[in-house]
Amino acid sequence: MTLTKIAIPPLSGKTASIDLIVIDQEAHRLYAADRTTNGVDVFDVTTKDAKYLKTVDAGSGANGVVVAKNVNKLFAGLNDSNVAIIDLTSLNVIAKVNTGGKGRADELDYDPKDNKIYVANSGDGFVTVIDATTNAIVHKFDNLGAALEQPQYDSADGLMYMTSSDQNAVFVFDPAKDVLVRKDVVAVLCNPQGLAINPKTNQALLGCNVGRAGSTGTPLTVAWDLTKGIFVGVFGQVGSGDSITYSAKTDRFYFGAHNFPRGSSIGIFSGSPIAFLTNVPTGSFSGAKNLAYDETNNLIYTQDALPGDGALFSFTPPK
Repeated sequence: MTLTKIAIPPLSGKTASIDLIVIDQEAHRLYAADRTTNGVDVFDVTTKDAKYLKTVDAGSGANGVVVAKNVNKLFAGLNDSNVAIIDLTSLNVIAKVNTGGKGRADELDYDPKDNKIYVANSGDGFVTVIDATTNAIVHKFDNLGAALEQPQYDSADGLMYMTSSDQNAVFVFDPAKDVLVRKDVVAVLCNPQGLAINPKTNQALLGCNVGRAGSTGTPLTVAWDLTKGIFVGVFGQVGSGDSITYSAKTDRFYFGAHNFPRGSSIGIFSGSPIAFLTNVPTGSFSGAKNLAYDETNNLIYTQDALPGDGALFSFTPPK
């Protein structure tokens, strides 16, 4: 595997603490939520040679990040419980929304049909709904419990799904009405963090964090039927990770299994049907907790987590 290192100038000589990474496939822009630089690092990924453009200063460490194309904004959950709203043209913060939590505003996703952002306050146990047009809070789901993780909008059924690692569950919301539809408990021990959806099959892959070093349980990855709220496959070849992304172009899931006891890896699965294909070892650059797939240039991007070596890496995944 050939790695290409992409420098992040503000991180020179520092250890990166990068959370979610997303790519606007149409605009060829990559956005990395960066806790070390207190903002969002922006890259031009038009070609295979990614170019650092700037870091948008959000005033606090960024966690989740999502592009809302139809309102020309980027939303980032911050450590200070705010959500930063960034204009995609000027790449400047144009507003902040305080979710009112004591802890961080964490991961989030966007419903482009109803123009709503769902953001999880992981430690506070609530979800805030923001109107992406007006930047106003329109609803809040309180008392949802511990360790809220990744909201993910499903374009097939119009519902918003969210994992909870400590509750071993998947929450289901209807963003059109802003109601909690149900909470599905995973019938195998998974402690799901990442969640990625194939809308054509209405199935998802859950990034289980169970089985990491120092914990109990068996490392695994779970295929999940969103409609029925049940698992339809369990894979023991990889597990103990976080972020998952799905590419419709390749019909592949990519799973950042950075805590996998057999060695940090990116697990690759087919999407239709969901099946394990291979692992890409990532231990040489201290794991790949979060990642994004560039459909134009067939590259996986992940962070360089080595001490004093803050940067991104890219590489071409195996077929």
